Amino acid sequence: MKELFHGTSLEECLESASCKLNMPKDKLQYKIVKKSKLLFRKKVIIEVSFGEEDQSNVNSVTEKEIVKTNEKDGTIKLENGKIIVKDPIEDGKPAVIHRGHNISIFVDGAEVKDKCEVFSKNKIEIVFEEDEPKRQMNIYLSDDRMKAYAEVKYISKNVYKLKDKDESHKVNFEGEIIQSIKPPMYTVNEIKNELSNNKVIYGIMEENLKEVVNGDKKLVVACGKEAVNGEDDFLENKFETSVVLKEDTIGNIDFKSIGTINVVKKGDIIAIKHNGTLGKDGFDVTGKVLKCKPIKQIKIKVGDGCVLKDENTVEASIDGKPSIKSNTYYVHQVHEINGDVDISTGNINFIGDIIIHGNVKEGMKVECGNDLIVEKEVERASLNAKGDISIGQTVVSSQICGGGDSVKKIKAMEHLSKFNKNMEQLVGAVKEIKDYNLLGKSKKDGEIIKILLESKFKKLIKLGINVIADLNVESDDYQEDKIVRFIKTKLIGMGPISIKSYSELNELMKIIEDKIEELKDTRALPVKVVLSYCQDSNIQSSGDIIIKGRGEYISQIDANGSIEFLQEKSVARGGILKAENEIKCKIVGSVAGVSTKLQVESKGGNIWADVAYHNTVFKVENKEIVLDSPSKDVHVYLKEGDIVVDKFVL
Repeated sequence: MKELFHGTSLEECLESASCKLNMPKDKLQYKIVKKSKLLFRKKVIIEVSFGEEDQSNVNSVTEKEIVKTNEKDGTIKLENGKIIVKDPIEDGKPAVIHRGHNISIFVDGAEVKDKCEVFSKNKIEIVFEEDEPKRQMNIYLSDDRMKAYAEVKYISKNVYKLKDKDESHKVNFEGEIIQSIKPPMYTVNEIKNELSNNKVIYGIMEENLKEVVNGDKKLVVACGKEAVNGEDDFLENKFETSVVLKEDTIGNIDFKSIGTINVVKKGDIIAIKHNGTLGKDGFDVTGKVLKCKPIKQIKIKVGDGCVLKDENTVEASIDGKPSIKSNTYYVHQVHEINGDVDISTGNINFIGDIIIHGNVKEGMKVECGNDLIVEKEVERASLNAKGDISIGQTVVSSQICGGGDSVKKIKAMEHLSKFNKNMEQLVGAVKEIKDYNLLGKSKKDGEIIKILLESKFKKLIKLGINVIADLNVESDDYQEDKIVRFIKTKLIGMGPISIKSYSELNELMKIIEDKIEELKDTRALPVKVVLSYCQDSNIQSSGDIIIKGRGEYISQIDANGSIEFLQEKSVARGGILKAENEIKCKIVGSVAGVSTKLQVESKGGNIWADVAYHNTVFKVENKEIVLDSPSKDVHVYLKEGDIVVDKFVL
């Protein structure tokens, strides 16, 4: 059996248990259930374990004591709240009272801490520790303020009376509950007011409020509304925008078909714009508006060869090849040259497609507003097309650019991104100098920036000059770009002195970010450059470069997409091959160890080669490695920030 005993100390609890159970304190088996320190006193509760024989012993001893008490010792009896004390006879011992739990005993005005001997003449007063009925309400908000919770607790007031006790020499005064008085229940309106005090005004759940007032439950009482994003406008093209290579029945691919032109007839529908749907704003429980993502609206435009049938439908007005650039649709007529481009034809500049059935001779230039096909050779010439370029035979000492303005925009974006990264580092350095007062309080922001540009950030000026070269556009009423004007007036020479606060650099970085987005939005779709063989040439593409013949020799090949060699045993010998995503080669370098560099800019880029000879340089992002021995089945990539070369030695 087990019983709890209360007191202000462990010693008091043991004394009370010893008295009641008639057992020596050192023989008691107990454990401390609670030990706390209140504002003015300590409180200890112990749990004492004892067997039935101990209880019977207590009863038998009590009976003996009663007999003995009837003879000489004083006694106490508790009956119907009355305290009846009998004094001892002759040399008998006075009656002893013990203080129980939740009760205070005063004998002649003095409080009994543990036990006290009493006589019939003493004035004994009993005071029960009765707390007032309490109620408690807690409001909780989730971290994202999308839910509010309420929790209500009620604590009743217990009314006690003195527990009856048989006449005995020693009596433990205890109270017993005769009534529990509950506090008044919260009303729904009180909870609403508390929610309002916590700024919870949206999404109140009435049914849960009615339930939470009952207490002992933590419930969601308000719920926000998530923002619903709309759907963007989108365009449905009624023509093929990608090139599909022709393939015969046995799987042979006709790579010359990469220049195949998709043709539409006058009156054909070439595009339909589908309107998106608007989103809906949400609210958190405090009523704060959660903005939905604005939808991307498309304004459909038409150029040469097209008309708007209605505001969302584009129709061809002529026969020709359809195309789209920056949401503007065109139908281009094709310009064909049946012989060579030479001094007799002059340089060619045409807005649409160009097909040249012969060669492009030395010194000639061909500029094309869309796709360009040269069926034979290009020698010491310059080709520039905004669309795809396909060259049937050899390219020697020539400049080939596929993508036109897009290639320039890609270079500009690259320079702007590098410039912005360096600007971020400059702003961080200025902030650190100011935070730690490294140059003294008298130094102004402009002076700090000038010192840093002349010492630690010299590279930033060079990057700025590249940006100026990319963006400085001249027209009839020459107007400099905002970025160009800032670099010229505030970063070069004595310009930094005019900077009042380094926050101006943050404003410039924001303008640059907007410029990068503008360049992204105005870029045309990536194009392909397809050729058979090139030597001592510069080949650029805003998309992929495909070499379908013998390969390349000492050339600069730069693709914003991928570079791929298709023919078995085609050779990449000498020069630099640079791609954004991946490079796939057959044979790289030579037995003599001619230096050839293969480079991919993307962190997740890959380089493959069937065979690569020593002195071949592989670079992925900013990690570089030189091959030290001829190898086959080469695969180069980054893994956990380190460059990895998988290979088999020849």
